[in-house]
Amino acid sequence: MILRKTTVCITWLVILLAASPAFSLQEQNDQTAGVEKNYKEVNGFSGYLTLDDDPRENIQRWLDPVEIETLSAMPTMKRGKTMGVFVELRGCKQNAQAVCKVRLNYTIYNPDGSVFAARAVWQREILWKKQAPSALHRSNPKPWNTSNPKMGVGLTSHRLKGLARMHFRLRKDDPVGEYKVRAKVADLNADISFELELNFYLK
Repeated sequence: MILRKTTVCITWLVILLAASPAFSLQEQNDQTAGVEKNYKEVNGFSGYLTLDDDPRENIQRWLDPVEIETLSAMPTMKRGKTMGVFVELRGCKQNAQAVCKVRLNYTIYNPDGSVFAARAVWQREILWKKQAPSALHRSNPKPWNTSNPKMGVGLTSHRLKGLARMHFRLRKDDPVGEYKVRAKVADLNADISFELELNFYLK
């Protein structure tokens, strides 16, 4: 009887371990465990969440073919100015028509946890550009993944870079405190999704 109970306990333990998210394939391929919450890479598809208080200039810099510096996160925002939330994307998977299908859902939360603003960004709204293979990520000093030549929209993965954006404005009556930006990123062709987070302050 004792032996039977012990066998049952061991069987349940094995089942629980196998079902645990920590042992899933996606978690094993998540190359950014323990890194900052605003950057993540899963199976070669990656996103990097940043903020900027001059979104137009930021987009122009980003679109420049000789761009050197990456987007920079700005933790303190200003009232009355148009702000920009950005996610840099790499490594999307093509479908049979050689087209990526990426979607983002932005949500900005007030200091009390209520929703300040939200926006969905689809593939057609994302800016794409060619990028030199030597470009490095600020939080990952290794070249972008080049193992799959079919990634991107008709380009090799190391030569394609996407930018998904959302603009917002902080008004005079908006509360001071710590806000949170959350971006849900999905590559629908590759069935990959993850969340990015970044906090900012309003004084």
